[in-house]
Amino acid sequence: MSRHQILWWVYAWDHQGNTEKMRRNSSMRGSWGYDVTCSCGWETNTGGGTRSHIQDEVRFHKFMATQEGAA
Repeated sequence: MSRHQILWWVYAWDHQGNTEKMRRNSSMRGSWGYDVTCSCGWETNTGGGTRSHIQDEVRFHKFMATQEGAA
């Protein structure tokens, strides 16, 4: 199995409550809602989860991928 590549996404809200999903970049500051996609097709669908929650989901996904590869 090849290495999993995670892409981070953020949600920006406007004053009307609409959201826009965009790629996260290193210069972004402030409060964002996060989601990720993986090169294997897995993704989170939180609609804007906290960074720590999404990081936990990514760690679990990578752990499960290594367990499936070992079986």
